[in-house]
Amino acid sequence: MESYEKLIDKYKGQDKSAFILGAGTSLYAAWSTFRFSEIFDHVVVAVNSGIVATNWEEGDPEDRYWISNDALCMRWTWWDKVKKSKATKIVRNSWLKHEDKIKDFLIFNPRPTSEDVVNPEDKSLCYCCSVSSAIDLMIQCGCSKIFILGLDHQMIQGKHHFWQFLSKDKQPRQLEPAQGPWEQQKKVFPIHLKSYKALREFAISRSTGIYNCSPLS
Repeated sequence: MESYEKLIDKYKGQDKSAFILGAGTSLYAAWSTFRFSEIFDHVVVAVNSGIVATNWEEGDPEDRYWISNDALCMRWTWWDKVKKSKATKIVRNSWLKHEDKIKDFLIFNPRPTSEDVVNPEDKSLCYCCSVSSAIDLMIQCGCSKIFILGLDHQMIQGKHHFWQFLSKDKQPRQLEPAQGPWEQQKKVFPIHLKSYKALREFAISRSTGIYNCSPLS
């Protein structure tokens, strides 16, 4: 299988902007506006179930990406949308045990350093969460600006994913247990913050601006 490294410097010198779609609750407000479609004039990276906010079953896969650290994605109904989407799909090397299901995907190795360290010389991606992997990827691709949507660390109205605001019949479902309770998820947020801080310094060194557009981070 091919490495994500083929994407390094893809956008260098092109003044490209990238939008990263996390699946937090605040993404719903953005997704519901008539201007949301404008982000698809730029590079877009859907993270895990952020793919639900896309319409990539048709069209040109150029500048469309989906990324994940977590092979439990395959236990959700939205996994079918990932498979059908015309986009570049990138997953961590831990997915290799499912190689028969990801033959056209790119693979990345996790950085060998701790979560709070980014060595610019490493050909690997941050690993503590898939949003970190997405940010790292876009920095390495050479994007000049990165806008992050749906990166939330709080619940709204008892909901923690944007698609929970959809009617029940349109919400993704777990086909097998795939996600722990919210209290368990919250325990790893401090580790994620260490990663984001390290990525901010990495971005500065590459003259990349990162803009968190998620009000509940």
